[in-house]
Amino acid sequence: MSSSVRKATVDDVETIYKFIYTLAEYTNMSDKCTITVETLRELMFEEKALRAVIAEEDGIPVGMATYYYFRIATFSGKKVLYIEDLYIDEAVRGKGYGTQIFDFLRTVAKDKNCSHMEWKCLNWNSPTISFYEKMGGKLSDGWLVYTLGEEYF
Repeated sequence: MSSSVRKATVDDVETIYKFIYTLAEYTNMSDKCTITVETLRELMFEEKALRAVIAEEDGIPVGMATYYYFRIATFSGKKVLYIEDLYIDEAVRGKGYGTQIFDFLRTVAKDKNCSHMEWKCLNWNSPTISFYEKMGGKLSDGWLVYTLGEEYF
């Protein structure tokens, strides 16, 4: 068995779309998953847009992560790499693909001179919380995350 992680290409858009939808189902949010393959393609290949990586086992995609540089940390003047989605096929979880993706993204963040990486996790998702803690992730002490939905603008 060979495994690898690589940057996604335009040929991966449908695979990434399927992983995103499967993740939405897992998190009980499939009703909110309204993105289309065409929109995903546009988002991934415009300047300063969504990026993705693919994990493969013997050349077959088994997971992915989407990320982007979502803000500037003004105290340091550096970018922040934000992980939007991380998904590994259930059948291959525990084989190290999540760790490989995380290590790949750490390298990207270092190469892009980011101050840090950031992501969210649902509070009921204990396997994912354990994984993130194993990767060195820490809860942001004192910071609350607020959102403002599109119904307000």
